[in-house]
Order: sequence, then structure tokens, then C-alpha cells
Amino acid sequence: MTTRLSVVIPALNEQAHLGGLLSDLAAQTRPADEVFVVDAGSRDGTVSVAGKFPFVTLLEGRPPVAEGRNLGGFASSGEVVVFLDADVRLKGGFLEDLLREFEGRGLDVACPRYVPQDGSTPTIRALHAFFNALFLVSQYALPSGAGHCIVVRGEVFRGSRGFDPGLKFDDIELVRRLSRGRAFGIVGDTVYVSDRRYRKYGVARTFSQHLLMGVFFALGRFDWANRFDYEFGKHGS
Repeated sequence: MTTRLSVVIPALNEQAHLGGLLSDLAAQTRPADEVFVVDAGSRDGTVSVAGKFPFVTLLEGRPPVAEGRNLGGFASSGEVVVFLDADVRLKGGFLEDLLREFEGRGLDVACPRYVPQDGSTPTIRALHAFFNALFLVSQYALPSGAGHCIVVRGEVFRGSRGFDPGLKFDDIELVRRLSRGRAFGIVGDTVYVSDRRYRKYGVARTFSQHLLMGVFFALGRFDWANRFDYEFGKHGS
């Protein structure tokens, strides 16, 4: 029996990036069974871009990003649900390879490795390699992963309260919470992510913020990270 796979993409003013991700999904060797784009009131052409792809179901959401993730996640019917940021890129066999490893290892929650897209500086690439190594080493003691891509067994997600809209880093909190008493793993596939936050705010500032937030998350104090000036959907293209 084939595992049913759902993809959820929250979006806010992602006209410049959403088309690339949806094109990647259209070219998958193992297509998703359903794809939800949850628009949070975009003022650009995000909705028009989503409408060009007939396999997309467009949902009307609202900020913050956790609300969009929840709307799509609870509407999904997949046995496995993949949450993706609108600005990531995927290679053609991503979903097929991801699903094979996720099911083969009997995982309930997973995150891949994150690699910056073409054009990033060696420094930014090195920082991503550092965080990938950190996530890999700590995957059993402190499961972690960014919202660029989170994979959750459908029944586990839909049986939970979902992402916490009161937290800026609802993604890491969800991974940590849903992994308790369940199987979490860093899967071997790669998601290509944007470096636009590093470019806008600077490498030193962004890296320092991530390190400090890592300490907060290790202590389980996700609310402390709300104090950071770390807005979503406002860092340019």
C-alpha cells in the first residue's frame, strides 16, 4: 500500500519564491498526493502564482506562520505530512528519498539537512554545515530542526495541538514536543534554503542570534526567543 503524502506551504508575500518551490514539486519523481498553499493575506502576486499549479489547494489563512501551518496540517489527509517554507528548493527525487528513509527507519518526526542555495558565500555555507552537524549530533537528546522542512506522521500531527502561534519559533518547539516518546531522526536528504536573512541582517548578527536561541531551546525556554527582533516574511527577497 502506498503511503499518502501531504505537503503544506504557508506563504506571506512570497511571489518571488513560491513558483520555484511549486515547480520543484511538480517535477518530483514521487509527487505529493496533495499540496496546500496557505496564504496569510499576501499583497503581492503569491495567490496568482499558486493558482498556476493545478495540483495546489489554496487556503486562506492569517499570520503568524504557525496559523498557516496548522490550517494546512489539520486539513491534510496524508499519512505523512511535510511542512515546507515557501522559499526552499528541492531536487527531483526529494520526496521519494525522504519518504523511503522516513518509513524505513520507522520515524514519527524528522528534519533534513539544510544547504544554502547557489550563490551563497563560503562563510554562510560553513555556518549551515555547522548547524547541520549540531542537529545530527544532538538528534536523540535534543531533537531540533528548522521550519524550512519538518516531516511528521499525519496521525501524530493531527492528534496534537499543532504549532504554537504564541511562539516565534513554533517550528522547533513542535519538533521537540512531538518527538517526546516517539522516533525522531535527521534524514539524509537535503533542502536548499535561502540565505536572505543572512544577507539582510549580516552574518555575525544572524549567527549570534541562532547560537543564543539554541541555548534557550536547549533549556526548553522557547518563549525567551520571542524577545528577539526576528520577524518572518519581512526580510526581503
